[in-house]
Amino acid sequence: MLDWNNLAPHTNILLHQLHYASLAFMIIAYAIKIKQMLNKMMPKEGTPAKGDHGQGINYAFWQLAMPWEMESQRKHWYRWLEFAFFHVAMAAGIGVAFTMPWGHSYMTHPYVIYAMQGIFALAAVIGVSRFLRRVGDPAVRAISSPDDYFCILLLTAWMGTGVMMAPQTSEAWLLAYFGIATFFLFYVPFSKISHYVFWPFMRYYMGKHFGHRGVYPKKRVANA
Repeated sequence: MLDWNNLAPHTNILLHQLHYASLAFMIIAYAIKIKQMLNKMMPKEGTPAKGDHGQGINYAFWQLAMPWEMESQRKHWYRWLEFAFFHVAMAAGIGVAFTMPWGHSYMTHPYVIYAMQGIFALAAVIGVSRFLRRVGDPAVRAISSPDDYFCILLLTAWMGTGVMMAPQTSEAWLLAYFGIATFFLFYVPFSKISHYVFWPFMRYYMGKHFGHRGVYPKKRVANA
């Protein structure tokens, strides 16, 4: 088990200073992005309302959690499961990165270690699968940018380092895990991963627009 009181100076700087500095940088960058979004004029509808704006917005936000509402996800439900678990694992990885520096003593129980390793390992496998599909599927490859490949590979590597770091037996793996996490906090505001900042705005406008037109929520047609 690691002796957290005797970590190398550069490891301490990364875990207790640089890591949190990168978080502050990301928050400032996103605050600027959000302010820019809020300063934009909201599109106005020029036709009479055929539906309810509120219901449309509510449906748009919850649609992500309703895979049966989208044809592509109904046909490929396992990809939705991949998508959901991968994002949950990313959230877990971020949580570990910000709790381990001060709560490491609470994360040494074998069950906690096994849980972290299981989540990180499965996420790494999913990451490899998503990368191979992005490379091998012509339709997906056509809309992929270098940033897409870079991010999925680095996130997959991050999950892999998490598997090795979880037992807290190697400072090298600890350094690798927190090094990648810190880099991403600096990099994410400039990458396509920042889509999650724009997602609430997009779903709001989408729900409002299609709710106005009476398209959202989707109508059920009997015997269709």
